[in-house]
Amino acid sequence: MKKIITTIVFIFALSLISCSKDDDDNVCLNCQGVESFDQLCEGMTDPDDGTVLTKTDLEALQLVFELFGGTCTLN
Repeated sequence: MKKIITTIVFIFALSLISCSKDDDDNVCLNCQGVESFDQLCEGMTDPDDGTVLTKTDLEALQLVFELFGGTCTLN
């Protein structure tokens, strides 16, 4: 349960940040049906622990969002 809450808090914190227009070469995660979700992109910094999001991280988050009923794409 703690992992789910931590993941949700992490997602909401990152949803406040979106990719800039010059990030065309980075992979971004776009989700529909997830409350307060804008966009997560490869190379963004996790505000909780300071690590940089990788494509693998985005793929894992995509799986989590889809388990909760969201429809996500990586582009």
